[in-house]
Amino acid sequence: MAPGRRASLSALLVLALIGSACAASGTGDDGRGLGSTGAPLCPVRPLDVVVTVDQWGSLVEAVAGSCGRVTSLVSGSVDPHDYEPTPADAAALARADVIILNGLGYDAWAQRAIDARSPQPVVLDIGGGWDAPAGADPHLWYAPGVVNQTIDRIAEVLDAAAPGASTHVAEQVARLRASLAPYNEAIGALRSSITAAPDGPPVFAATEPVFDQMATTVGLVDGTPAGFARAVSNHGEPSPGDVAEFMDALADGSVDVLIVNVQSSSSMTDRLREQAEAHDVPVVEVTETVAPGADGFIDWQVAQLQALTDALGTPR
Repeated sequence: MAPGRRASLSALLVLALIGSACAASGTGDDGRGLGSTGAPLCPVRPLDVVVTVDQWGSLVEAVAGSCGRVTSLVSGSVDPHDYEPTPADAAALARADVIILNGLGYDAWAQRAIDARSPQPVVLDIGGGWDAPAGADPHLWYAPGVVNQTIDRIAEVLDAAAPGASTHVAEQVARLRASLAPYNEAIGALRSSITAAPDGPPVFAATEPVFDQMATTVGLVDGTPAGFARAVSNHGEPSPGDVAEFMDALADGSVDVLIVNVQSSSSMTDRLREQAEAHDVPVVEVTETVAPGADGFIDWQVAQLQALTDALGTPR
């Protein structure tokens, strides 16, 4: 990105963030949690709810309130694609009233456990709610539209499993919607700034497609070399030619920001990061699961959006 172009975008980002911060200050929430403190007691027996991955766990906890005992099975740096349930996980899946999975092949091991149940529990397959093609990007928690619609779908399955909890769940959803304001505002502010950039939208490249849906939502252009992206999406190794093309893109100024999944590092990703840093391409770190130390979904997502905002506003 040319210095003048980046300076213009930087000024727009500052103005947008000031407006976003002013709007968020009236929500009564600090943007880190999910607004469930002080929730009333559940009027019915709380449901046992199992969520396959912690990316969705805190949102489910917020919707369920005191009407759900929520267990997230996969967290940290564990790869959900290759996860093998522990005996404790299997027991949790066997007794759950409600099971919530990401779907799109991301947590197929959970579907096998569900199929073994008789009678079947109430199940929400988040990815199954969209007519997604085979091989579609399963990182749905980075798609803001999916996140906002999934909140209502979580409420629906909890209502189905415990109709007496409907009023409580509806109140929790309202609280969650209010708490999501910093998240929605950060996305909107960044998208508005990028759309208004006088020299066109910045270009990103990514070591993995984890963050791609968020990046394109805010208006960034995907400049990841196609062969590299295809190999990584299929859990394969990019060819030397694909890596060389990526290295060249970082060196010749055609990429404005490099997005790195820090939970999946290798000598190859280290080389790409070093190349970006050597050519003053800002690096934004993201994680596939909730980042260590983050206070749930909102805190995690807003921190990453802020990091992206800072990177795009840094003169090059």
